Amino acid sequence: MEIYTNPHNITAVILAAGSGSRMASDTTKQRLCLLGESVLKRSVRVISSCEKISNIVVVCRADEVDWARGELSCFSKVYDIVSGGKTRAESARLGFVSIPSKSDFVAIHDAARCLITKENISRVIDAAIKYGAATAGTFVTDTVKQLEENMICATLPRETLFTAHTPQIFRCDLYRDALERSDTDERITDDNMLVESLGIRVCPVDTGKNNIKLTIPEDIAYAEYIIERRGLVDIRVGQGYDVHRLVEGRRLILGGVDIPHSKGLLGHSDADVLVHAIMDALLGACGLGDIGRHFPDNSEKYKDISSLLLLKEVSELILNNGFSVMNVDSTVVIQSPKIAGYVDEMVDNISKILGIERGRVNVKATTEERLGFTGREEGICAHAVATVKKG
Repeated sequence: MEIYTNPHNITAVILAAGSGSRMASDTTKQRLCLLGESVLKRSVRVISSCEKISNIVVVCRADEVDWARGELSCFSKVYDIVSGGKTRAESARLGFVSIPSKSDFVAIHDAARCLITKENISRVIDAAIKYGAATAGTFVTDTVKQLEENMICATLPRETLFTAHTPQIFRCDLYRDALERSDTDERITDDNMLVESLGIRVCPVDTGKNNIKLTIPEDIAYAEYIIERRGLVDIRVGQGYDVHRLVEGRRLILGGVDIPHSKGLLGHSDADVLVHAIMDALLGACGLGDIGRHFPDNSEKYKDISSLLLLKEVSELILNNGFSVMNVDSTVVIQSPKIAGYVDEMVDNISKILGIERGRVNVKATTEERLGFTGREEGICAHAVATVKKG
């Protein structure tokens, strides 16, 4: 697979500090779920999956910063999560001053536009690199009327009209100069306006009509329709299997849980056979090889490492390739000890790292009635099946 090397350092600022009053919900827009995943997480996931984005700063309401830290803990590109201001413009300013100093470009994106694709993000980035400023959006196809005293007084030429979406991407020096010359009042409804005030022209990039902004309740159903339509053409299933020998002098770790037993599993890492099977199932579903390719057993880096840390790396790899985990089902084949009392903790560990609900992770255990190597207690094996979705 070709590796993209980015000559520019690009930081995304994701704005998620609004109240979402027009959504008529007790929950803020960024915390609303679309098919089991929060709006904020969906936005961060797609931005993170774009190889050209180096870092992400998330701007949240002050009372949601802790929630956002937990929600986004699986994304390695998240550089900081900061509190927002009273207006969109103020929140954008607070996000911008929090980006890494080495950033060449800043991409301002509304979390409520969680249906943007990484391909379209990349196109806007390319235009910004070429022209210094670029915005996602779409050309107007309706006939647009101008009103005066609530009556139509003119028809505007639609071939000159473009509706601006996000991301809106600028050279950092341009954006910094624009901020220094502006205020943060409510008249500034997007960041293009700031740069336009410098006399700079912003390049429009047509990213289609599906990059909708979630504003009113009806938008939720439409967004889920778009997500399902995308998902139906790219749902993938992976299968994983792993086995380790039982020996004396080792701890027995399954699903990240240390289980009291006279023997433990032999391996280069902590030999967590359950987590290894799950990792292989996830990697297989995404077409990303296997755990031996990513975590070779001759590397000192992985000597005695917790397999939960490896699962976290796999989770980040999956997210950065544009996939989300739908569910995991697994079976541990073990004669003894009985592990039923530890299953809930295993499910907690795995679901937290994968960033999915507990109900999407299943762990079962069975014996082989003292048949074979597991029945003779020579080793333990595990099977796993994972379903992922791209887009």
